[in-house]
Amino acid sequence: MSSRFPVRRRREVLDATRRLVAERGFEQTTVEAVAAATRTSKATLYRQWGDKASLVVEAVSAGSGIAIGRIDTGSLAGDLAAVADMLAERAAVNVPIVLGIARAGQRDPALLAALSARLLPEVEALRAIVGRAVARGELPVEPPAARYLQHMLTGAVLAPSLLEGPAATVDQRHLHDYLAAVVLPALGAGRSPVAD
Repeated sequence: MSSRFPVRRRREVLDATRRLVAERGFEQTTVEAVAAATRTSKATLYRQWGDKASLVVEAVSAGSGIAIGRIDTGSLAGDLAAVADMLAERAAVNVPIVLGIARAGQRDPALLAALSARLLPEVEALRAIVGRAVARGELPVEPPAARYLQHMLTGAVLAPSLLEGPAATVDQRHLHDYLAAVVLPALGAGRSPVAD
């Protein structure tokens, strides 16, 4: 067998892994179950991904629909509104999976390390949004709150499920209101007509 793993097969494995995690949660999803669902040997999966944590994190990342690096509307408010739209569109699917992985990550350092490595490009993309706003003159300097932008947005997306129960998810309106009331003022951009 070739050491190369065909792109189509990789996509099938990632799709199956994501489905299993959504149905069972991280802890109940096993490499054996992924192997059975995709008619792939466990040895092949371990050779390609090394461990379950890396496989699950890649699967969740690949299917998340989140690609902040593609956003550039020409304004800080527009970029953040586009991020909010992207997060809201996928919240119903992504939030339960992320919460399950976060819980499991408290007991599995490899999972947290893999998740952090996968999230870094999205965090850098958020920093780039602020950097472009500074370059355009929308912000005089990078504000101290920019260091916490990923925390603010993550909190806004996850808090409803944590505080109101698993059925509660955010929508565009909620995130746009949050941007106008919390994020933009924290960044020094003042209130902005982001909300509809």
